[in-house]
Amino acid sequence: MAILFSGTAISQAIPIAVSPILTRIYTPDEFGLLAIYTACVTVLSVIATARFELAITLPDNHTDAANLVILTLKVCTLISLLFFIPIVLFGSDIATALGHERLAPWLYLLPLSVITTSAFSTFQFWYNRLSDYKIIAMNRVKHSLLTAAAQVGCGLGQLSGGLLIGSIIANLAFTSWVTQRLWQTHKIFFKQTDLQAQLRLAQRYSSHPKYIAPSQLIGVTAQQIPLLIISSVYSLTAVGFFSLAFRLVSLPTTLVASAIGDVYRQKIAEEYNQNGEFRATFLKTLIATATLALLPSLILYAAAPTLFALLFGESWRIAGEYAQILIISAYVQFIFTPIDKGALVVGANRYIFIWHCARLAALTALFFYATYQQPSIELILYLFALINITLYVVDGLVEYRLSGKQH
Repeated sequence: MAILFSGTAISQAIPIAVSPILTRIYTPDEFGLLAIYTACVTVLSVIATARFELAITLPDNHTDAANLVILTLKVCTLISLLFFIPIVLFGSDIATALGHERLAPWLYLLPLSVITTSAFSTFQFWYNRLSDYKIIAMNRVKHSLLTAAAQVGCGLGQLSGGLLIGSIIANLAFTSWVTQRLWQTHKIFFKQTDLQAQLRLAQRYSSHPKYIAPSQLIGVTAQQIPLLIISSVYSLTAVGFFSLAFRLVSLPTTLVASAIGDVYRQKIAEEYNQNGEFRATFLKTLIATATLALLPSLILYAAAPTLFALLFGESWRIAGEYAQILIISAYVQFIFTPIDKGALVVGANRYIFIWHCARLAALTALFFYATYQQPSIELILYLFALINITLYVVDGLVEYRLSGKQH
């Protein structure tokens, strides 16, 4: 966990450290454009992989796991290429529906971004299986560093859409490098892969595309609804403010909780297989997460507008005000995010699906309320925070029950 934490900490510190430069090179509109594009990639990646990458840590032998890696990449490439059809036919309409016509030409790069993003995630699961946490950590750091350098370089070169172009170039270059390196170091396993084994594994883990992929698609779609609300009801500039605020208030979750969650998933899988329960590890992890993020959250709540204005420029003070509204919700999310892996380990896929459906329903209701009533953006953020707090507390209670022996 310490290795993953240090790698995640540095990888998250890099974009935060370079943000004062980026906010002075690029406008809030360009941050908003990147946020919407990234949201599209996030949603489509769930569809593209059918979530087979989540099964990579599960087989008893590395050859089956390698076959799952290849299966995931094949499925991802095929489905991503199919995305070109609606983009070619309805690209302008899609961009308008997402809130801004400027997005239209960038949609043609979406399939490439989905492939590279999904491949990088798949390779991280492979290294997680091998408990090679140092490589996972270093990959995150190098990827973050390359992205920051590309975005700054494109900005200094006054390249139109540089923030988005820098992100795409960095993702493509780094994923290509990771692919080559993985083949060189673990080709003994990948040379033993074959199509028949991949079809057999696709059948064994058919619950992933049937249940996990739809539930996570619902989940990530729900996560993007606030961006869609702000983009369509308010403005692209407001999306830029929100995206920076949300990134910072979510920093404790992405900084620490993801590292805890990676190790937690591996540990409770072993405990569940051996003992049929993992209640002690659940409680220990819950206490740790509740304690770790408390002080940073309090500091950010008290000083957010001033900090944002000081670090990113006075024009970004509004983003600090948004951060104050979102911080309590982000703290609750941090507490429960690492321990939500229990449902997957015990096979409670139906519950995962129901939880994500409830979240989508609540945020969809918020979307229609914002569209037809057009209240202040602050009220929308308060309601968004309240929905998140309620859902994550409920999830924590259910995860506690699942962590005990099942009867």
